Amino acid sequence: MKRKYRAGLPLYTYQRDKTEEKTIYRRLAIIGGATLVLLLIIFFWGVYFIRIIGFLGTDKSGATEVTKLDLPLVKPSLTDLPEYTNKDMVSFSGFTSPGARLSLIVNGTKTKKTIADVKGNFSFVDLLLKEGTNIIKIIATDESGETKEFRALVTFDKTKPVLEISLPTDKQTYPKGTQSITVQGKSEPDANITINSIQVILDQNGNFSYELAVTPGQNQIEINSTDVAGNSNILKLSITIES
Repeated sequence: MKRKYRAGLPLYTYQRDKTEEKTIYRRLAIIGGATLVLLLIIFFWGVYFIRIIGFLGTDKSGATEVTKLDLPLVKPSLTDLPEYTNKDMVSFSGFTSPGARLSLIVNGTKTKKTIADVKGNFSFVDLLLKEGTNIIKIIATDESGETKEFRALVTFDKTKPVLEISLPTDKQTYPKGTQSITVQGKSEPDANITINSIQVILDQNGNFSYELAVTPGQNQIEINSTDVAGNSNILKLSITIES
């Protein structure tokens, strides 16, 4: 059966339309890919990409063709400043707006200065602390003169925690057949207590009691109390189970 064609309509019209469609799809794919790349750049670079665009829009006379964006100053934050420490010097890092000027004030005295890098990161090293509570203040200032500050307290404590053992007494002897003994004592309420490397629970007053499994003969007991600053107090006892 022969196909019928309209008079005056070229036989290659259908193929030409297909070619044009492929061209349109190819252009759409290129535009979509370029848009995706641009979105990824903005997502990962953010402020820096906007600044690059602003730089490219500046002519030799210094006139800016692109409107400058005045972004708000980011309040400085710290990532690794300890609340308690048993060291007299600490180092820490933080984040704020890129290029912001930072001043470190310790106990009311300005001690150090630095400038945030292009990603907004900054750090202070070897900050000397006094024993007891230290007031840390960081002030960030941008080009417009806007300031924002961060405050924190750091306690320098180098004293070992109190540790008292009421049961058992050192070199105490227990009768044959004893399978466990009670270890009782007291320390600081917020201390971490371990008995032979096993963590035990303290009450709100710092008291603790633990049933420790023992074997016939001599048994070594090590009680370790570590406070929030990292100071440790270790007591060692020896008890004997008659065999």
